[in-house]
Amino acid sequence: MIRGVEASRRGMAVEQTRTDVLANNVANMNTTGFKRSVAVSGEFQQMLLRRLDDQVGQEPPVVGTLGNGAVVQEVVPDLRQGILVETGRELDFALEGPGEFVVQGPAGLAYTRNRAFRITGEGVLVTAEGYPVLMRTAGGELTPVTGLTAPPAVEPDGMLLAGGQPLGRLAIENAGPETRVHTRMLEASNVELAKEMTDLI
Repeated sequence: MIRGVEASRRGMAVEQTRTDVLANNVANMNTTGFKRSVAVSGEFQQMLLRRLDDQVGQEPPVVGTLGNGAVVQEVVPDLRQGILVETGRELDFALEGPGEFVVQGPAGLAYTRNRAFRITGEGVLVTAEGYPVLMRTAGGELTPVTGLTAPPAVEPDGMLLAGGQPLGRLAIENAGPETRVHTRMLEASNVELAKEMTDLI
């Protein structure tokens, strides 16, 4: 009886976590670059049952296993591409294909696909939060994009051009051969409201 109650409690905890993940997906459906998450559940560790009153030889004979309910094993991000939305703004960058832009966050390097950039008064390319955007120089060094007086031109491979002269290539982590950089565009979230609401119901 007690084991059955505990298994039920674990099942309710799994559903609570799954509901929280779905609610977070819905809340961020209009967040640029957001990737939906999925709660992956599995079986809690089983118990091995033996018949203690009928011991034969060294060990009691095995009756079988007893399930103990479910558990959330992990919350996995769905990295599928969101649609690219044209904004017309020169400093809106979007990635087509795998990869994340690299920025200098307060605790070190950070990675994101939500990139509505701006240029500071000192000519530094930064995120909306003020974190410097990083590029790779010809020598492979990571450095902030600086010295800008106007929005730079960006080639599909991420090369930045200022006045027709190359500055460096945007630092993109986990990029593949098919990765392309688009300007005047932002990537929408990959949340489908109909699917999330159906799963929630």
